[in-house]
Amino acid sequence: MKSFKFLNLLTVFFLAFAISACSDDDDTITTPAEGTTKLRVIHTSYDAPAVDIQVDNAVAISGLAYGETSGYAELASGSRNIKVTPAGATTPVVIEANVNLEDGKEYSVYAVGDLANITAIVSEDLRTANASKAKVRFIHTAPDAPAVDIRLNSGAGPVVFSNAAFKDFTDYIEVDEGTYTFVVTPTGANAEVVVFDPIAITNGNVYTVVAHGTLDATDAFPFAVRAFVDNNAGDAFADFTTDARANVKVAHASPDAPGVDLLIDDAVINAAPLEFPNNTDYLEVMPGTRNIKVNASGTTTTVIEADLVLAANMNYSIFAVDFLANIAPIVLEDDLTAPAAGKAHVRFLHLSPDAPAVDITLTDGTVVFGNYSFKEATDFTPLDATTYDLQVRLAGTSTVVLDLPGITLEAGKIYTVFAKGSVNGTADKALGASIIVAN
Repeated sequence: MKSFKFLNLLTVFFLAFAISACSDDDDTITTPAEGTTKLRVIHTSYDAPAVDIQVDNAVAISGLAYGETSGYAELASGSRNIKVTPAGATTPVVIEANVNLEDGKEYSVYAVGDLANITAIVSEDLRTANASKAKVRFIHTAPDAPAVDIRLNSGAGPVVFSNAAFKDFTDYIEVDEGTYTFVVTPTGANAEVVVFDPIAITNGNVYTVVAHGTLDATDAFPFAVRAFVDNNAGDAFADFTTDARANVKVAHASPDAPGVDLLIDDAVINAAPLEFPNNTDYLEVMPGTRNIKVNASGTTTTVIEADLVLAANMNYSIFAVDFLANIAPIVLEDDLTAPAAGKAHVRFLHLSPDAPAVDITLTDGTVVFGNYSFKEATDFTPLDATTYDLQVRLAGTSTVVLDLPGITLEAGKIYTVFAKGSVNGTADKALGASIIVAN
């Protein structure tokens, strides 16, 4: 029944598939001849199958799949017989219809939505080129994405297209030739949903920029943007890319919290529960504003939720800290600049919720990191690469609350040392220290 619904809804827009023998082959935009129209189909229904189209009992196009375009076709106006079959098959004929076509205009038709809710939207294509400008318009075909603004350079940059909701398409705008960085944000907000790599826009070209796929990180159809070139045959396109990533490490430093699941934009990213006081490796994450959740493992109970702005090519550590009743995140940028010869880089975090302010010292009392309270962190500090016997002392006193003997720092390595556990804890929950090696 789904297939019938899908194909029935596609009847109108798959008219464009009557083009196989009559596609434009030259490099110019020509208006439809008298008594004809031009149509192009773009398939953005992400989970819909590929289909074949028969026009007047002849297969006009085969296997148009998700993300593809048919290019423009010049069709005779009047009544045409359309049959739709699954790709590669002549039966069953799930739709047969006679459709009357008007002449003189050019259109693009988009299959949008998931298969269960598929529909068509149609745009009129005023694609006459301007030799001294580029023309660009935007189509929103990602069903689970909110209304968005398209901005330049950053989430705070100027708005190019505003308040585009699912199934909306904008008018063409004219822009100067150049290289542009496009950023997608929720309408009226600066949070960056995605930041694309720079893309070149050329004078004389006419572009239809289509957002497609889904925001659901668990499916096989990621949110993406494709720029279709409306010039010429209308069958060329280029993808906006997002090769740059942010790197994110997560550490569980809440002594009485259970094992947790980590979610980025509602997708669980760890295969097994993250237990106290363990940490993940660096995880590659799309830059922009990402929603981060920490859930009790195997449940939908969220103990931490935060929207974090992550920059491309930057490194971050996120620590879940404090007792469970007050659990919260600490987010730090990680400077992974290589240490000088013979040096290691070290930073210290105080993450024991009921411990007072402390100094980190050598056994002779020399202060390495002085007077740090709960949730405070040092910068990365260069230290000689050797083995240290360290002590944790009450800040400003000689009272030793924790010995840390035999801490070996290797040349070139970058370390995070954090005080963990509870003053009144026992076993692995007792006051102690953990070391994370960043490289």
